[in-house]
Amino acid sequence: MNLVLLCLLFPIASLLFLHQEAKFRDAQLQRAIHQMHQSLENRSGVLVRNMALSAGYAVSGYDFTFLNNMVRQVVTEDTEIKYCLIMDTHSKTIAHSNQKMVGTKLTGIRDMQAATLMGSTFPSTISKEYHPQVHFLEKPVNQEGPDRESIMEALTPIYNGAKLYGVLRCGFSLNKLSSEIQTAKTDWAVRTRQFKLSLASIAGILFTIGVVIAAIFTRLFVRSMQVVSTGVSRVAQGDLDHKIHSDRLVCAELLEFSKSFNAMTVQLKISREQLDEYSKSLEHKVAERTKELKDTQANLLQQAHEAGMAEMAVGILHNIGNAITPAKIGLFTLFKHMGEKPLLRSLPAALNEIAELLPSLSKLSDKKKNRLQEIIGLIPETIEEEYISNAEEIDRIRDKLTHIESIITLQMQYTHLFGVIENVDIRQVVEDALTLLEDALKKRSVHIIKNYSDVPSVRIERSKLIQVIVNLIKNSYEAMENTTRNERTLVLSIHREKEAPDFIDLSVKDNGIGFGPEELKKLFTFGYTTKTKGSGFGLHSCANYLIARNGSLTAHSDGPGKGAEFTVRLSVNNTIASTEGERIL
Repeated sequence: MNLVLLCLLFPIASLLFLHQEAKFRDAQLQRAIHQMHQSLENRSGVLVRNMALSAGYAVSGYDFTFLNNMVRQVVTEDTEIKYCLIMDTHSKTIAHSNQKMVGTKLTGIRDMQAATLMGSTFPSTISKEYHPQVHFLEKPVNQEGPDRESIMEALTPIYNGAKLYGVLRCGFSLNKLSSEIQTAKTDWAVRTRQFKLSLASIAGILFTIGVVIAAIFTRLFVRSMQVVSTGVSRVAQGDLDHKIHSDRLVCAELLEFSKSFNAMTVQLKISREQLDEYSKSLEHKVAERTKELKDTQANLLQQAHEAGMAEMAVGILHNIGNAITPAKIGLFTLFKHMGEKPLLRSLPAALNEIAELLPSLSKLSDKKKNRLQEIIGLIPETIEEEYISNAEEIDRIRDKLTHIESIITLQMQYTHLFGVIENVDIRQVVEDALTLLEDALKKRSVHIIKNYSDVPSVRIERSKLIQVIVNLIKNSYEAMENTTRNERTLVLSIHREKEAPDFIDLSVKDNGIGFGPEELKKLFTFGYTTKTKGSGFGLHSCANYLIARNGSLTAHSDGPGKGAEFTVRLSVNNTIASTEGERIL
């Protein structure tokens, strides 16, 4: 599975890398283009400033021949300069690289822009400290011709003494610059296309490998699940001779499950055979008995059935406990391994070394260096938070498995004690009942208040007593379903009556829906219930059992919506004779 994930994650990581690389190269390309422009502007600026100074001296001496010779010589010697002219403040050409244009008045769009620039930007008079300004304008020429090119025009003012005389305009061809830019873009596009092609090929191969591996593992897992499902279905239909063959399973958990399930099936088969034999034996005895012993026979049959069911339940609980133990050990091992991972200890130091190297990387801007340092600082915190979150979740699962084990152990104890009369600490039985119902009480946010007094033990069947207590607690928290969650309170009290020292009272009090006088009359009647899905058997059977043990079950409520209190009264000196089928300790 890890290999499949790697095969799928590699193309994604490669695409992200390609995206970042493209952004980085685009930024580099833009910087290179900017540097080319800047270099051309610097070179042309120096040239036109020097020419403007020479032109200013020539104008002062009315040496216009020098001006014309200077502009023609500049155009002749530098192939990138397409034209050069001097225009006075009235847009008249004083000197021009094209001799035919000398003395003409310029009226073109670019000429108007130059005239506007003279009037708005260049000062009409200057001081000795004034440094000539250079402005750049770009314009395309020969728009419809085959030699279409772009021109960058450099403009700088010419002063006759301290007064603005005109402007020097020099047009530089951008063809060479455009050619260099286009060559850089073409080279980058070719390299990017080759890299994408290589990446796509590798990603396709890895994705294909991942899909094939995933299909193989999925097929094996589905086949194993079909084997398990078929086995469970056949056993559910009554075929207890069927076994789940472990040689057809590929998962260690399924192997463990198959072993536990086969063991449970064997025990179920043995229990069924024993029950069948015992049932046949009882039926034969009943046939030989007289009519006066029919009631006793029915009692024996019921106890035999419950004993068989208890034995079967013990076997099932034992197998469930065995299945939980490997999972609990695996969680403990996983929790231990997570704490021993060197990643948490070594990663911060390694990242600190990388952070220390960042300032020495001159190719990276300060902004990117700061961003990388922020990312390096966040990585250990993010990984540590993830480890802590996973460890807490594993610890919660381990606690839940421990709680399930305690419930299974408790259930097995009470199952073995079915039909046994012994000295029972009622406080311990109440605590066991709360343990069994712990999840249900927490889910409903029921607040438990315990008022226990020191009381002697009572002689009673522990399993029957816990059934009574569980039934009463369950009825109480169900009666508080409509009560606000933070107000649900269940009070458990155990004390010895001063007026009746031979009895111990256990009360279960809630602040639920309560009941009225009319409901109290029918509360312990067989078949009566206030629940939509109730059977009306619970309180009736609890009351009958307690009465048979010299005890009682009473109920009290101040009215609907005011809660209810059920009180179990048990005899300390319970000397009732044992019936057939009971064992007295």
